Amino acid sequence: MEPSYQTRKLIGRLLLLVMLALVGVAFCAQYTSKIVQTLAARTQGPVQIAVFTDPAMRFAYNPVTRKTVVTVAPCSIKKKETCFNGEYDRFFVPQETDQDVFWAQFKENLVSWRFNLTPLWNYMREYVNALVQKRTNLNPAEWVALSLELPYLTATDFAVEQPVTVKKKGKHAPKEEPVSKPEFNLSPRQMADKPLVVEILNASGKRGIAAELKQYLREQSNKGLLLVDVIDTGNYPSLQDTSFIIDYSGKLVQVTQISRAIGLNGEIRSEKSSTTICDSRIVLGKDFQMPL
Repeated sequence: MEPSYQTRKLIGRLLLLVMLALVGVAFCAQYTSKIVQTLAARTQGPVQIAVFTDPAMRFAYNPVTRKTVVTVAPCSIKKKETCFNGEYDRFFVPQETDQDVFWAQFKENLVSWRFNLTPLWNYMREYVNALVQKRTNLNPAEWVALSLELPYLTATDFAVEQPVTVKKKGKHAPKEEPVSKPEFNLSPRQMADKPLVVEILNASGKRGIAAELKQYLREQSNKGLLLVDVIDTGNYPSLQDTSFIIDYSGKLVQVTQISRAIGLNGEIRSEKSSTTICDSRIVLGKDFQMPL
């Protein structure tokens, strides 16, 4: 039996009230949440979310370049006020706290949800459970705003900074500290003004492949398709199953362009070095295939 006119009218009014309430929440979030304001205005940011796995990770997302620097630090939720020196906007404690497992699942879900809606459902359920159990202080408006950024991202948009061991003078034991983050205030134009200086290292066991890629990149540079300058090639100390890029410059836009141009799909490893003269090192593993 069809609902009566009065019932339909009542349902319509209820839906209108719900819609107005949602608009009101979004409007309030726009003016009260730093995260929503930054994402809506697409300012440099960064938006920083601490994820308390073991060890902890801080995701620093730049809405302008749509690049994320992931900093790893040996700290826990029990000392969240001092973790990363308190430099983050919100925190999240996942059900899976092993960092390697969480990171592998995150990268897999970043791709697979487009073909299978199960990861998307699990992602929504995980947030609701975390909110109820007070494992996060992300409010729903902020969670929605951040979620709308995810469809634009792939694994190559993430640069991972691992902790480095810093030796102190005297009898003190070495202390683990996270490396400093790249400069976020540079515009994409400023970051892309100069060619990225790279070194290619062969870890595949295939002879001549580094020289072949060097020639390919120089041809792409001469055609104006890539801003890259290959200064040297060599062999990596050990064979690697998977190819990767080690970046020392923080120029994530250019590094990502080169990574995609040569078919590398993994996250970028971000490190600091006072001795290297190149911006990035491309390490060719057994999986590498020359671009067509």
